[in-house]
Amino acid sequence: MDVIERFIAQHKAVKERLDILEKITKMIDSDTSIWDNVHKMSGFFDKEVKEHFHLEEEVLFPIIRRKLPSDKQKILTEIEAEHKPILKKLDEFKEMSAKHKKLSSRISRENFIKISMDIIESMITHANKEDEKLFPIAKEFLDFENYKELEQLYFKYLNI
Repeated sequence: MDVIERFIAQHKAVKERLDILEKITKMIDSDTSIWDNVHKMSGFFDKEVKEHFHLEEEVLFPIIRRKLPSDKQKILTEIEAEHKPILKKLDEFKEMSAKHKKLSSRISRENFIKISMDIIESMITHANKEDEKLFPIAKEFLDFENYKELEQLYFKYLNI
């Protein structure tokens, strides 16, 4: 499996977790006891999603940027710009989870549900755009040496 395929696989894993989050969100709306485990999802976002974005920004995007012709750079710029608002939503989610642990309320539950659905929609749209638009272009313009460099940086970043 090449490195770009690994990123696509990570997207699939995130989509599966988002599906679980969506189900949890719906259950929270009707069962307040589930709130007690919401901070686990916050931990997932902190570790998996933020780390994934950082990996893309530090390893993948710089190599793709070097190789894409200027007329193809727009999609990379768009995708990279999407990280910041998603990360902001994840920080809000974490904050909300921490506040709820201290003081639970119907309003905090409603806010949690809204921000959860926003996160789900944003991340799925973002991952689909990478998988369907950026990665096919990257595969077209990256050569063997670029893949080799990408793989070395990928595994170095992961300390493997």
